[in-house]
Amino acid sequence: MDIKKILFIGLSCVGDVVMTSTAIQALQQKFPRAIFDFVADRRSSNLYDRFPNLGKIIIKNKDNFLRGTPDLIRQLWRTKYDIIVDVRTDGLAYLLRGKKKYTKMFANSYGEHAIESLMGVISSLHHNNPIPNTTIWLSGLERKNAHKKLSFFERKDRLLAICVGDIRRPVKCWPADKFIELLNKQDDNFSGIIFLGGDIDKERTCEVASKINLPYINTIGSSLLETAAFLENSILYIGPDSGVGHIACAVKTPVVSFFSVDKPERCRPWGGSVICIKGSNNDARNILVEDVNLAIREILNE
Repeated sequence: MDIKKILFIGLSCVGDVVMTSTAIQALQQKFPRAIFDFVADRRSSNLYDRFPNLGKIIIKNKDNFLRGTPDLIRQLWRTKYDIIVDVRTDGLAYLLRGKKKYTKMFANSYGEHAIESLMGVISSLHHNNPIPNTTIWLSGLERKNAHKKLSFFERKDRLLAICVGDIRRPVKCWPADKFIELLNKQDDNFSGIIFLGGDIDKERTCEVASKINLPYINTIGSSLLETAAFLENSILYIGPDSGVGHIACAVKTPVVSFFSVDKPERCRPWGGSVICIKGSNNDARNILVEDVNLAIREILNE
């Protein structure tokens, strides 16, 4: 079958979207001439912007009637797809026009990790081929802008990226005083700090940044692709189990990730050099500074 048009119905959270990049790459490798349309959430749609075979990005507006599903169906019904892959729901694909449909209903998971489950949706296409590493599709523009902002640092070869985490989920986040203690012991390891995150991280980021000795830049509020470009220029990322950690791994930056309620076996960043530290009593606030120091030394000495 000559595959010209693929619809990929993706997930909402940033980390989940990064994890689906493995399935997208597998499809792209199998059908290199196909154009992809993506159903996405507004907060994470930026991750598809530089996809090389991009047709269009359709935003699911959950604030609309019935969480935007009727509007979504109306938009998508105009196009007949050769393949529809739906990793989000069991039913939407069957309301659309597509010759072949792959959904969670008939998935055959490859294993325990979320990526292995997501790849299971297309197992009949992928078979037993290796699962790709995650990726971020970046352009020269994001890289150029990152290099411009990083010119602030005298040395750019040993930069540490940090995300302090979402204060609304305290069990997933390390306390500000522990970040401050850790970073004030890193003069010999790093030449500067790049603070990453969204607006919800702003207050705690400013608190930590104001009490450290190393030079830093605050990139809070940058787009997801800009964040990826900063991470691409870092030798290590430290932060909570979140989408930023998955982005770091996707651009081949080593990761130290703090875990709490979720299982690393299921949702740790996929591939690459990753150390997951789980807090006692499923609380990341209980992770010791020395445990993070040991992880840093292990990664830097690899």
